[in-house]
Amino acid sequence: MFKGLLIAALLFGAQKPQETGIVAGIVIPPASQQFSPPVQVILLPAQYRDLWNSELQKRLDVYWEHYKPAFARRKEFFFEVSNQAQKETTNYVVTRMRRDPSSNFSNYLKDTSPDGRFEFRNVPYGEYKILAVGTVGNQDVIWQESLEVRSPIPQFLELKKHIP
Repeated sequence: MFKGLLIAALLFGAQKPQETGIVAGIVIPPASQQFSPPVQVILLPAQYRDLWNSELQKRLDVYWEHYKPAFARRKEFFFEVSNQAQKETTNYVVTRMRRDPSSNFSNYLKDTSPDGRFEFRNVPYGEYKILAVGTVGNQDVIWQESLEVRSPIPQFLELKKHIP
């Protein structure tokens, strides 16, 4: 019994601790506009980043086939449909993350401070997509950025790239 316990302790002690970093940043609203706080920030690990990308493409393909004549008449309609596809995809992926007990969902979802700042601690090294979902005026806006965490040195982001 003691020998088994000793072996387990040695194996556990020999394991390399998971390396983590910090992702901090600020959400920048479109020029001369303000968002309605809080903005929800979602950090998508690789499996959920890939799911988000593939689900978005599926939705855009379906909408393209369905609305192709309308897009030909009104090109700006594509931006509206694209924005809707991104919102639907984000909701879908967030729901999947919430249902996955291994995802530690609460570690990957934050609300910004009133000035748009956010921070994720203990982020395992890897590639991520970060999304911020909020409202500017009366319009829903999604900011997005890709990032790679490779160091314990805090990584700072300014989320400026938004849809639409």
